[in-house]
Amino acid sequence: MRFPPLFLGFSTIFWGFCTGWELFSIAAAVIFEAHNLIKTRFDLQTKDFVRISDLSSMVMFILLFYAYVENEPRMIFLSFITTLPIIFMPLLFAQLFSTSDKVVIGTKWGKRIHAHAPVDVRSLYILSIAFSTAAANVKSVFFLIPFLVMILVTLSGYVKDRVTLKRYLSFSLLAVFVTLLIGGTVVGGHFLISRKMMQWYSDWYASLSADPFRTSTAMGDLGRMKLSGEIVFRAYPEEPSIPLYMKQSDYNVIVRNTWYSRPKRTTSVFPDTDMEWQFFGAGEGSKRMKISIWMNKNKGEGVLPLPDGAKRALELDVAGIEKSVLGAVYVDEGPELLEFVITYDPEETFEPEPWRGDLFVPKEEAAVIEKTMRENGLFGATSEETLANIERFFAGFTYTIEQKNRAGESYLADFLENTRSGHCEYFATATVLMLRAAGIAARYRTGFMLDDYDSFENALLARKRDAHAWVTAYIGDRWVTVDTTPPQWKESDLMGRSFFEPVDDFMSWIKMSYENYRRKKSAEFNRVLILLAVFLTVVLMIRVYLRKKRVKKDATGEGPLFEIPGSASPLYKILDFYEKAGLKREESETLRQWIAKNRIDIGELAKLHEKLRFDTKADRAAVMSELLKKYEDWKRSEEK
Repeated sequence: MRFPPLFLGFSTIFWGFCTGWELFSIAAAVIFEAHNLIKTRFDLQTKDFVRISDLSSMVMFILLFYAYVENEPRMIFLSFITTLPIIFMPLLFAQLFSTSDKVVIGTKWGKRIHAHAPVDVRSLYILSIAFSTAAANVKSVFFLIPFLVMILVTLSGYVKDRVTLKRYLSFSLLAVFVTLLIGGTVVGGHFLISRKMMQWYSDWYASLSADPFRTSTAMGDLGRMKLSGEIVFRAYPEEPSIPLYMKQSDYNVIVRNTWYSRPKRTTSVFPDTDMEWQFFGAGEGSKRMKISIWMNKNKGEGVLPLPDGAKRALELDVAGIEKSVLGAVYVDEGPELLEFVITYDPEETFEPEPWRGDLFVPKEEAAVIEKTMRENGLFGATSEETLANIERFFAGFTYTIEQKNRAGESYLADFLENTRSGHCEYFATATVLMLRAAGIAARYRTGFMLDDYDSFENALLARKRDAHAWVTAYIGDRWVTVDTTPPQWKESDLMGRSFFEPVDDFMSWIKMSYENYRRKKSAEFNRVLILLAVFLTVVLMIRVYLRKKRVKKDATGEGPLFEIPGSASPLYKILDFYEKAGLKREESETLRQWIAKNRIDIGELAKLHEKLRFDTKADRAAVMSELLKKYEDWKRSEEK
């Protein structure tokens, strides 16, 4: 195949800029295109090509190891796919700078050489570029034009006349489609595997750290959830307000990088009436919100996400409820899909009054907290002023879930003095300790921050990546919500969402709708189903009856309107004769089996009878005439 000048270089650079190997691709492109200027060639033999082929295999294993070391497990496969052209580069170099226009791909085991027929490795190299760039850019349209040009040029050598031109254009478009399809399949499979791995890891981690009341949370627990767009629950408030904070647990004691809820004491909540529970306060709240949440599959248990001022739950079908001292509500023995209505007053809080533990700052973090507060002038004359100073201080920070601490330094010191970047757990922890250092009671809170309103479901969707940590601080004789995480955290977490997330959302909605249908069939719906079943049964019986009634009398009763083909066959007289003679034919026996069993010489009669009965193309009159002749012959033979 002939390739135009600079095509290999262009394709290599195109691959590099699509996959992040820009400088490497430029260097490789210069080397490949240099073969047009350098006339010296190497006289390589089969054994030389096999050694270079083994080198390519070694490069492949190195790239696999590189992908494993440099990426999270869920990214290894996709990272390796984008480096496929590098595997073919040693072979391409050998072909371009050798006296041969093809290379031999093989391997050497001991003294034996296993080699395949010579191939033009340039085609394989271009194919690997097409595949890797499609996999890396399947969600982008900006690479399609150069990608299409690359395919057209690659296949242009096959054009000889008008017929081959049409085939060339058709096959080029097909090649682009198939390559994009394969690339999309690779990316889609990668994301499906990634989400499954994250789910397995999440379930495994939860099983190791089983804590039904969530009395502790380690730094990074929420960061793991942000890798997934799976829907955890749906909220249907009467008056949607965005953002909506849904609390699960409060924590007041920190030890190293783990928060604890103390004391761990819980109290039981009993229903007032059927499926109505008073969580906090008295009576119902002024606002209502329906919540639909997936619980633990095996036990139907978990901590409920609740809005501020939650008071009374309605239609909550669970066996038991307990609440912690700091206001976490835990349900037990409920259905897999739990739906209930919570009434609440968002202006009210039912948090316990501050106590001395809400002012505790660990010794290992006290120095960096005090230093940060003083050097940045964060101590204010009032609690409100101090809070405003702290919020302004964190406005200069950035958000990331790729947090890496320096060895030998505490995570807070590194966060406040070096990186000035982190995710919500870092901001919330630092804010709690800074407020406490200023004499303001504060607690660390986890839950979800909802701002994704789905008009299709008319609901606020809570995904795993919406898991959030923030602060509740005692200011002005009341607990207030404080969130110092940069507001860009939502956009940052969205960057990693799956291309197939809308499909997953729709399937999640289907699953939820089916579960509701399965659990909440109404009496009216059951009656409709019964009537429909009766109607379909009657229709089926009528159809069966009409199908069975093949022969019926006419209005005068003189004969059948529809006659079964072959019903006048004389063979039936023969069968009656033998039955009277004691040779009865069983119902399970075919005609031929009965004839063979009794050794009766009527094979020709049987063939004509079957032709009369089943051959729609036969001349029935002629067959009947011949059949009658054979019958007469049989009757004469029996009379003798």
